[in-house]
Amino acid sequence: MTKIRIPHYGAAGLVILAIGAMAPAHAQLGAAARAASASDGDVVHRAQGGIVQYRETTDAQGIVVREYADTSGQVYAVSWRGPAMPDIRSLLGAYFETFRQGAQASIGDAGLHSARVVKGNLVVENRVRLREFSGRAWLASALPAGVTATDIQ
Repeated sequence: MTKIRIPHYGAAGLVILAIGAMAPAHAQLGAAARAASASDGDVVHRAQGGIVQYRETTDAQGIVVREYADTSGQVYAVSWRGPAMPDIRSLLGAYFETFRQGAQASIGDAGLHSARVVKGNLVVENRVRLREFSGRAWLASALPAGVTATDIQ
């Protein structure tokens, strides 16, 4: 009987699949915020006397993601910046399909280095400049009192 051996690259692929199947590293727009974890390198910031609160994480690719949550723990906005695009589907969660539909409808409106999609309650802005990707997304009606779109950076 011949023993079946899995090559090293096969084992590495299985590990990558297992990691990819884990829960997303970021909370999703409109969902409950994840608890900050020092082991993940999470940092919680408060600004404007505690009105604006966000959790900032940096992944292995150097992409910085901020998740803005209200006092009840619901994520009302996310922003990102880094050398690559984050997983937008993961960040937008249930709002990804709304974003996709809005993006298709506004294809001719996008600029060379920036795009803005507004569809219903969802606003998404994205910029690309010299391999620096940045953007933000928020639910307009979910912004807490005293918070404006300019506070999401």
